[in-house]
Amino acid sequence: MSGSYFDPNWTEKVTVPVKRVGERWEFFYGGDVPVKEGSFAQLTLEAAHITNPQFREHVTRELTVKILEEGTPLLVALSDQVPGQAKPYWPDLRPLRAPAGTTRVERVHLGPSRLRSAAAQQDPEHLRGGLWLKLKGLERSELLGSTVLMPPGFAQPEAVSLNHAFTLLSQAYETHRISNTGNVYTRFFYQERDGQWHPLDELRMGAQATGERQLLNSLWAEVEQKLGWRHTPVVDHPRTRKQKK
Repeated sequence: MSGSYFDPNWTEKVTVPVKRVGERWEFFYGGDVPVKEGSFAQLTLEAAHITNPQFREHVTRELTVKILEEGTPLLVALSDQVPGQAKPYWPDLRPLRAPAGTTRVERVHLGPSRLRSAAAQQDPEHLRGGLWLKLKGLERSELLGSTVLMPPGFAQPEAVSLNHAFTLLSQAYETHRISNTGNVYTRFFYQERDGQWHPLDELRMGAQATGERQLLNSLWAEVEQKLGWRHTPVVDHPRTRKQKK
């Protein structure tokens, strides 16, 4: 199982080597692949082996989409072991998804962009911060974030990245640790529209086969259209009857 938290929706997966034979995929060592009708899978192969140039261009095209705006709150799971230390507000983190040993949660916010160049100053959109999802075809690759505004009263008000923000918080509250680094995908949580908090790893690694999260659902049609997978729907305008004179 990947990640440091337990996902109740997780199911065991296997990798099956296959080979193209005629117009079908067969088990590499011979015979059909015995799976249920309608099963979903991901096929990994060398891009050079794709014979249709247009299809190859679709599945290798890179796209970066903004999924969270500047000012969006994020929660950070920490293991504070200071005796008698007052614990802050504890939200509904779905504890089964919180990393083992989590005893403290701090709230930060996505800050402005790190771009400070003269060219960026001419386009206000380049100065806005947030969180972006970088894709290659329909495959998630990584999350790209702007600066991070630290909790009110924190010694350093702004961090340059999610990793930097976690290190600062860990140095302040996880004094028992030798190293103050951590996996931001399992330590940082974003809030879905239903009010529940989920680790960023679900944005990076969510599988289409099991359904996208609400946050991505609202963007996915636009993403598919930009990647060339979904054509703009043709709207049929209702015909109006001519009134008899």
